[in-house]
Formats: sequence, C-alpha cells, structure tokens
Amino acid sequence: MPRPKPPEPLLGRQVRMSDRQWMILNQLGGAEWLRNLLDKKAPMPKKYYDVFTKSKEAAVPRATKSFESRGVDGMVAIHETRPKDVS
Repeated sequence: MPRPKPPEPLLGRQVRMSDRQWMILNQLGGAEWLRNLLDKKAPMPKKYYDVFTKSKEAAVPRATKSFESRGVDGMVAIHETRPKDVS
C-alpha cells in the first residue's frame, strides 16, 4: 500500500547530531514527532510561513528605506561628562 501524500512537499535535510542524540530522536518518534513538535512550538501562525514558500508573494518588492537628513547643518553639540565644581 503506498504512503499517503504529505500535506507539504518534504525536502531531504542534513542534521548534525551524535549517535546518542539520533537514538533519542528515533525513540521519541523520529521525523514525524519532530514535525509535530515544530508545528506546536512555531512562534508564528502557519499562514506566516506559507507566504515565504510561494514564489510570487515572496518576490514582492518592498518599499525602499530612505535615510534622509534631519536638516542638521553640520553643528555638533558637545557635552561635558565631568561634574562641575560646587563652590
């Protein structure tokens, strides 16, 4: 019997971990357990991540940042950090 199609495309990834860590991961449930944990602990809702997986929406040009001058004409304020004499 063929496996059901996953809801999202699965890509092969490499994970660096020791043999002990690999055995623990497999005892906890392997990749399926890790996928469920990531879905539960995701800091943002699923729709947030869906935007980045779609090429059309991810390639939308963003507004350019403009660093405009505040109108300062070269004057620099100098502050003294030494305490003044109290006399």
